[in-house]
Amino acid sequence: MNGELPLIIECRCNEIAYRGDNPALPYSPKEIVREAVRAWEAGASIFHWHGRDPATGDPRNDVELYLEVIQGIREQTDLLIHPTLGYITQNQIEDRVRHILAVNDDPVLRVDMAPVDFGSLNVDFWEPQAKQFSSYDQVYVNTRENLRAVLEVFKKHNVYVSSICWDVGQMRTARCFQEMGLLPQDTLWEFVFTGEVMPAGATPNIYGLQAFIAEVPRDNQWLVLCWNGDVMRVASWAITMGGHVAIGLGDYHYSRFGKPHHGELVEMVAKMAHTLDREVATPAQAREILKMAPRPQLANKAVKLA
Repeated sequence: MNGELPLIIECRCNEIAYRGDNPALPYSPKEIVREAVRAWEAGASIFHWHGRDPATGDPRNDVELYLEVIQGIREQTDLLIHPTLGYITQNQIEDRVRHILAVNDDPVLRVDMAPVDFGSLNVDFWEPQAKQFSSYDQVYVNTRENLRAVLEVFKKHNVYVSSICWDVGQMRTARCFQEMGLLPQDTLWEFVFTGEVMPAGATPNIYGLQAFIAEVPRDNQWLVLCWNGDVMRVASWAITMGGHVAIGLGDYHYSRFGKPHHGELVEMVAKMAHTLDREVATPAQAREILKMAPRPQLANKAVKLA
């Protein structure tokens, strides 16, 4: 890996987390766009979000909710747009990709990338004090048949895929799909580490990171994130080892910093990068690093203030 590449920072703003006492975790499209702008101004080049009910925060797959966010982000930033797949009726491929395909023929509004999780996992939360799981039957299902189907759709419509991997076995699975010709050779590998309450993922330590990196094809890019855990320590290793970093309130509350918004979280990672003598990538640089085509000029209306 080339440690001199500028650092790509992805903001993961809401996932399935609920607001609690921090109003910066966004539900409505307006709130999501607000956090996207904050993250972009602080140095993020990719923005990831989930559709949520504006009032309750419950998961919603409505195309209109995604379209409002996409339009707002395009009007105010040049961020790479990275929405989730639909995750309510996950076995219905049409439902999972509808919001992505709805804008795919529009050169301005089309999304830049879409995530694919390369395996199933248990998602029961561990309660350290009680020393038991909060449930014992919760499974996030991604069968290989579903993977095949969604990758066929994205190949047909020329959608850039980010490869989400919760363990090394999922990376090996993804590489099989590369050999099948369904996952492009140029993909962004997103390594998912997990905190104490979510033991189904990789432990955020240097050994877990090294195991992931060992499976990355030559010249592919990778980044680290930590779901239900603090990414900062593994972020420092990624920065010094040539990888990239994702951070956001959707993954973790970061209450040790008070009630941070996404601009503040992204700024912490950017400052860490500068301390470690690594440049932070602009969205245009991120496109080049990820071997994406430049966006049409009419989409690049937003310019950061000096």
